[in-house]
Amino acid sequence: MHDGRVVAPHPSAHAWLQASRGIEWDAAEGLIYGEYAYQRIPEIEQWARDLVLDEADVASVRRLVFDGSNAIFGLMAPSWDGEDDLFDPTTWADVTPERFPLLELVVYVEPFEDHVRRSLEGAGVELRHL
Repeated sequence: MHDGRVVAPHPSAHAWLQASRGIEWDAAEGLIYGEYAYQRIPEIEQWARDLVLDEADVASVRRLVFDGSNAIFGLMAPSWDGEDDLFDPTTWADVTPERFPLLELVVYVEPFEDHVRRSLEGAGVELRHL
């Protein structure tokens, strides 16, 4: 989250791999640009999947921005070049005005399902395609 309430346990993929696997920087580098090149690093992906935001956090969201330059993408897959759909949502079904009552803007790359688009536009949410 932009306001810093969610902070990753490690500042970089290198530091994460060093801590979680007990390896040196060079070995982490080898994994990032070898075995996990253009892929999500499993332990960082798992941390993100296990992250629980309470309803108040979700309800306070004003903008959802899906952009290849987001810090979480660089942390989770530092060798990713943005040229594929590695981080594209497969559904927008959970993005509703009821769940995100303060939502004003969604910047996205993948199209919305028609019912989601209609619902968000009906609530006055600006939808901006990259």
